[in-house]
Amino acid sequence: MKSQISREEQVVMVQGMLLSNMLEHLSIPLNQYFRKTSDCDRERHILNCKRCSCLKECVHMLLGDDINPETFCPNCRDLKRLMYN
Repeated sequence: MKSQISREEQVVMVQGMLLSNMLEHLSIPLNQYFRKTSDCDRERHILNCKRCSCLKECVHMLLGDDINPETFCPNCRDLKRLMYN
């Protein structure tokens, strides 16, 4: 199934969300993320991030609090699986 969001739009969306910060936190370069994920994967990650009810935990973790992202981030395990397997 073809994505309804262009690659360029996906880049802008990801960069404007905490998803971009999570990728950085997980040491996943943006170009690698786009190379190794499908349009459907990215759209799912974008939607999960947009709908996430744990923004406070995410921000605190990104600011340096010792919080495991796997305990709150709906994308974390998938990102790790996609990128490191």
